Amino acid sequence: MNLTRHGGHVVAEILAENGITRVFGQDSPEWLFAVLDHEVFTVTITRDERSAGFAADAAARLTGVPAVACGIHGPGFTNLLTSLYEARESGSPVIALVSGIETSKKGRGAFQELDQIAAAAPIVKFAERVERPDRIAETLRRAIVAATSGRPGPVLVELPNDVMGELQPLEPSLAAAAKLSELHSATYSVPDGLLEVLTSARRPVVLLGGGARHVPHDVVARLAERLGAAACVTAMGRGAFPEMHPLYAGVVGFMTDRADGSGAIANVQMRDADLVLVIGSALDGVTTDGGRLPGSDSRIVHVDRLHSAPIEPRDGEMRVLADATEFLNAATTALGDEVGEQTSLRQQELAVAWAQVESAQRHQADAQSESILPSRLLVELQAHLRPDDLLVCDAAYSSVWALSYLRQGLHFADTVAGRGAGTLGFGLPAAIGASRAFPDRRVVALVGDGGFGFGWGELETIARLGSEVTCIVLNNSVFSYQRLWHELNGTQARNLDFAPVRHEQLAEAVGIRGIRVVAAGELSTALERGLASGPSVIDVVIDPTELPPFRKERHIGK
Repeated sequence: MNLTRHGGHVVAEILAENGITRVFGQDSPEWLFAVLDHEVFTVTITRDERSAGFAADAAARLTGVPAVACGIHGPGFTNLLTSLYEARESGSPVIALVSGIETSKKGRGAFQELDQIAAAAPIVKFAERVERPDRIAETLRRAIVAATSGRPGPVLVELPNDVMGELQPLEPSLAAAAKLSELHSATYSVPDGLLEVLTSARRPVVLLGGGARHVPHDVVARLAERLGAAACVTAMGRGAFPEMHPLYAGVVGFMTDRADGSGAIANVQMRDADLVLVIGSALDGVTTDGGRLPGSDSRIVHVDRLHSAPIEPRDGEMRVLADATEFLNAATTALGDEVGEQTSLRQQELAVAWAQVESAQRHQADAQSESILPSRLLVELQAHLRPDDLLVCDAAYSSVWALSYLRQGLHFADTVAGRGAGTLGFGLPAAIGASRAFPDRRVVALVGDGGFGFGWGELETIARLGSEVTCIVLNNSVFSYQRLWHELNGTQARNLDFAPVRHEQLAEAVGIRGIRVVAAGELSTALERGLASGPSVIDVVIDPTELPPFRKERHIGK
């Protein structure tokens, strides 16, 4: 028997056979990084394991294909956990591979020893330590199945150094490979009773969450047209419906409910709906505006791969266990090709509503202010973005502005944000992941200075890679959401203001183009320069008092 390969080769083979070729991390597990073929794998060394996880999360969400996040055992593993939590809440299939102390030292107080499986288990869908070399392939294949089955999510495999280093035979394992293309082969047909519920609705709404992001646009648009339904998306469902389609009704939830927010349309549609067809959303508190949506008279049909959300169903709610694409294909086939008058009337209604929102946005942006209003920045940005751009947003304010002021198909092709768990620090490393997944596309990252401060070090990564990333920093020198919480609850905000930071100089320190903007009249020229070829950071000093498009008065004391 010819023993010529070790565990690193085995892991690389399993990843490659499943088309999982984007790897982010810090050169650990070392046996794997030593043998990764750069003709097959896109390997990205980040400055922090948390960044590796965010980058892998973004790449996986944008492509629908799992990506790998790696880290060294102990503190590297704990750094990675934050990003795995975001991936879990976002339904993102991240494959986390971490090293582990040698089996002979386990339980003996070895340096950086930690029960990593116990720590990860509450966060990931699958967590297992490999104790024998002949179990590496089998364990990794099971992890990939777990990551991509049901509701996608992160998994973790611990690969001890001695197990990975032991030589193994060249013969392939007898265990069958569970390739991604074979995992979701079930078909679905729409029951007659459900079809009658769909067709009898007079004011239907289709609500699309993150679980519907990779449904083909023509399929979901065809369903909305057949039903004459307004199509809303959740914050995590951006990109699930073509947003320039005349039936698109905006982003639902409390974060967009001001007159200049798309929720001014979406929330009204949800409130007045007699039927809400929910696809790929858990109907969390943000989406339902704290339980206010849909309206009390709305019937809900809830389609998802897995109904595990801790939300009690309404009276009369129908829960359908099905893959989103398979359900939509079956439903559109059953509904036929006829588009009724209800569709035309709904389109006219929504066109009027969008005109009102866009007018409110221009009015908001034109308000007098001594400093740059975020709304002015977003309106200026509308004129400089391209339909094929990729938009990445951090959590907090930056993503909330984008929910209402920027539209897929006009200002970007696809988007990801750290809104699954609201994880600050997501934006910059996620932009790296987006750029590595789509190296020929321009990536625009919209981040607040609070979130940007979590990962300044990744500017070096962007410079080293020469990534086509433009990072726009909303610099208001404060943790804005925390200050807002104190305002809403009548308490005093303390210690939340930052020292002045010249973010453009941080960029210049690693050889990236840096631009600083302090006056509204400079915005257009700065955006034009910053969005030119090559990486850049645009530091925009904004008014810290303007809130994103939600109605503050509705949340005081709640």
